[in-house]
Amino acid sequence: MRFPLKVRLLTIIFFVGFVLVLLRLIFLQIFSFEKYAAQAEAQHFYSLYLPARRGEILASDKIALASNKNSYLLYAHLPQLSGDRSELSDKIAQILAQTVPIIATDSAVVPPDEQAKYLKRTQKDLTQNIIDRLSVRNALWVNLAHFLDPGTKTKIESLSLTGLGFTPEEARDYPEASMAAHLLGFVGSDQNGNPKGYFGLEGYYDRELSGRAGELRIEKDALGRPIAIGNEIRQEKQDGRTLVTTIDRGVQHFVETNLKAGISDWQAAGGTAIVMDAKTGAILALVNFPNYDPGRFPYYPTERYKNPAVANLFEPGSIMKPIIMAAAINDNKLTPESRCDKCDGPRQIYNFYIHTFDNHYHPNETMTEVLINSDNTGMVFVGEKLGFPSLLSYLSKFGFGQKTSVDLEEEEGGSLGKADDYYPIDQATMAFGQGINVNALQMVRAFGALANGGQLPTPYLVSQIIDQGQTINLAHPPGPRVVSENTAQTITQMLVQVANKSPEHFPKDRIPLLANFQIAAKSGTAQIAVGGKYQSSGTIASVIGYFPAANPRFVILAKLNQPEIRPWGSDTAGPIFFAIVRDLIQYYGISP
Repeated sequence: MRFPLKVRLLTIIFFVGFVLVLLRLIFLQIFSFEKYAAQAEAQHFYSLYLPARRGEILASDKIALASNKNSYLLYAHLPQLSGDRSELSDKIAQILAQTVPIIATDSAVVPPDEQAKYLKRTQKDLTQNIIDRLSVRNALWVNLAHFLDPGTKTKIESLSLTGLGFTPEEARDYPEASMAAHLLGFVGSDQNGNPKGYFGLEGYYDRELSGRAGELRIEKDALGRPIAIGNEIRQEKQDGRTLVTTIDRGVQHFVETNLKAGISDWQAAGGTAIVMDAKTGAILALVNFPNYDPGRFPYYPTERYKNPAVANLFEPGSIMKPIIMAAAINDNKLTPESRCDKCDGPRQIYNFYIHTFDNHYHPNETMTEVLINSDNTGMVFVGEKLGFPSLLSYLSKFGFGQKTSVDLEEEEGGSLGKADDYYPIDQATMAFGQGINVNALQMVRAFGALANGGQLPTPYLVSQIIDQGQTINLAHPPGPRVVSENTAQTITQMLVQVANKSPEHFPKDRIPLLANFQIAAKSGTAQIAVGGKYQSSGTIASVIGYFPAANPRFVILAKLNQPEIRPWGSDTAGPIFFAIVRDLIQYYGISP
């Protein structure tokens, strides 16, 4: 029996509809189950975010360098606000503007009239920001300001403005203000508004410091009110871990003091100083200027956030000479008594001429005298004896062209190419520290190998992690041996003579305390390369070394960027270097 066409069409439509409904049910029940189950559950529960407490960062004496403090979030309940919102915004902005610091250069003092202009401009910007927040459509609650201290909260409360409220929140606190800023970094917010560490240890160890937030889910009724005897689901928070660093607050303080004084004395654009334990690689102090206050980071130029000691590459100049000399001695190409038979005048490499820094030449000088005189032509001779492939190989062994892997963010390691990548003039100049880019910590690590009997140390900042009361000691094994112990001792003896006799070094006997100490050191003065060309003025001035020479405890670098009064490392960075040595002797009670 044939059904009429209309019946058959209805049957087909019904069947197709049934299949579509079935497929939709399968999709909802199987593939989208979790999504809709979550939506259904959200209608019956509301969640409370339980923030984890961020871990502290401690100095070596367990005193906090970064911790947490109680603060307040200022919010507005828009339906309760009354009166003119522009006037309300201006009243709040007047108080908030007082909390914004006035940032000047490290040597400048902001005149009172400029301070008044800055305050007025800040208040105007804050007023407009608050007006914009209060004008958000379809909002009941808006946040107006984070991390207010109790004093600011009291001042705003005294305005007696209806519709405003406060809720407690934790703020990151840096008790030492700008001290060790580039080591610490700071805590800002990610794209979702959650706390996140940036730069320094805060950035490198952000996961360990952050911990894991918890959640409390409470059953609610149809009107959204909590049900007193309803179900409650709790996921406990896990507070962040605490870091114990190698930073000695006393050393950090006097290194900062000496570097800042040197920058001022020589009118330098900035500078870096590092003190590292020669045997373990532990960083006791690391200082850069200009710096910033991590607790008020938004008010500083963003270019200050990076750590120049690891993020900025520069040509080292003459402080590289002991490294190349060590390589040649280690390969038995030269001895300290070997003489240079090509040091009687400028060296010509094709169309280029290489001169000494003062255009004085030293015929037939020994290798020790090459270092004492900081002779560029003598170092070209050393490089030729070593051979350029071996020179590149040793640079790599000493850690150049690669990151130190120190536990800091934003490190730049530079790169070393193959021997065929370099022109003959580049091969010659690299022997005296031109044509190669390094960071300051790489230089400290390389000299650490000379101080540590030829074995490359591993620089590090965090010695322990404390997790829920349990202390975890971190291992930082040394790197490979790069030269023999005998070579390291030989170079040390040569560098002691450099520090004692070199006419271009700061005479350490200007500080009487140092007269009985043997110190191994070398100065450097490097041109600044920009876009493949050297600037006509401005230098990188530095001194690097270690002491006591017989049994080294500390490797020290002092570096100035573009000192204006005098360009030479010996004259400018030298006093800073030896002042740090003096303070280390006094601080640790070191005997000759």
